[in-house]
Amino acid sequence: MHPLRTILAVSFALAVVVAAAFGFLLSRAGVGPSSLSGIEIAGLSAAVFIVVLIPWAAVSAWAFRRAADLETLTDRAHQIARGSVGQTVADREFHGELDDLARDIEEMRQVVIRQRRSFEEQRATMQEILAGLGEGLIAVDARGRIVFSNQRAVEMFGRRGDLAGRSFLEIVQRQQLVQAFDLALRGEASSGRAAIAADGVERQIEMRVFPLLSPDIAAVALFIDMTTVERLQRIRRDFLDDFSHEVRTPLAGLRSAAESFDQGPLTPDTEEQLRRIMLRQIGRIERLVQDIAELNRIESGELTLARSPIDLARLLEDLCDDFAGRPESRNVKIFFRGDSLPANVDPARIQQIFSNLLDNAIKHGGSRGEISVELRERGHEALVRVSDRGEGIPPEEVERIFHRFYRVDKSRSQETPGLGLGLAITKHLVLLHGGTVRAENRPEGGAVFEVMLPR
Repeated sequence: MHPLRTILAVSFALAVVVAAAFGFLLSRAGVGPSSLSGIEIAGLSAAVFIVVLIPWAAVSAWAFRRAADLETLTDRAHQIARGSVGQTVADREFHGELDDLARDIEEMRQVVIRQRRSFEEQRATMQEILAGLGEGLIAVDARGRIVFSNQRAVEMFGRRGDLAGRSFLEIVQRQQLVQAFDLALRGEASSGRAAIAADGVERQIEMRVFPLLSPDIAAVALFIDMTTVERLQRIRRDFLDDFSHEVRTPLAGLRSAAESFDQGPLTPDTEEQLRRIMLRQIGRIERLVQDIAELNRIESGELTLARSPIDLARLLEDLCDDFAGRPESRNVKIFFRGDSLPANVDPARIQQIFSNLLDNAIKHGGSRGEISVELRERGHEALVRVSDRGEGIPPEEVERIFHRFYRVDKSRSQETPGLGLGLAITKHLVLLHGGTVRAENRPEGGAVFEVMLPR
């Protein structure tokens, strides 16, 4: 009960006591039934009671209203303190100083609302920033429980849903990472690299874990996926190795020819032969540079397709006729099978794709004298198969056949013309068209290259 109400109840009890005491005193003073009747004494006591109660009644009415107002304001202040700020405080008129108090509490409620809104906006902004990070982020408390994490960290460790509240030991499960967290929880920053496997993919992760002086967060870990960087570094190293290997032979030929010129007078036939050697090796270097530049344009996205509707069968048939008339194909029979099939493609790039495949088939599969090109429709795509009857592809090498500078038979790399870039260019051009290309061995011998192109 509010203190004011307690006071009023006590006051009412006192008024009753005063009235009863007044009657008692009258009785003791000799004013009794002989002079006043009992009814008169009771009436006189009631009159005294009423006289005493009237001012108290006025005070009571005022006090009860103030008590009700104070209880209302107290309850609403408690609600604000508990975080419930939906109800307006000054929704009616309070009297006197309570009106000022109500306005002050309402202003406090508005401040809390603004601060909460600002906090939510900052939190949402922070969540967007964390979600947009390319690196994984995990924060843990002093007990090793995850306070928050971004989506990238969830993906890196192959988990689902929110990680908050879970133990980092359950999520990380790598001794090296656990040790790094333990050091951070003891106040020491650490960094390093570790391999983690998630969803069948192994990633090379660079981690940086550092302590944080906060009542809620004891340590923060940043996980940087270095898989792509390391793969690109490996590709760069392999490219430099392959390039130096490919260019070494023509440079050696040029050096030998140049030294022959320096050794003294040469016969006209020898001089002409050396000139042909030099021109051939220079041409090989030029083709190497051109193919590398072409592949770089495709991989970097600089190459734009000039699509137009063509008859794919007509293009392939003309291409087969052209290759059949070349000197290097004089012992090879090239067959084309397929009906007219329209397609919206880049004619020059499609011709480049199948020129590379035919050239590869002649070099590596033409010894048995037959190459076939088949065209047919499969759903909304065009399927083209280029088959040969050569030595085929070693099963363990099928996945690498489209890598740049790759040769199936390293020992024949000098005997077989080519730079090992044609199939790599072919694959990227097919992908640029939105299609697929794959290679496999034929059961009866030889290899087949299958190209699927959207029409």
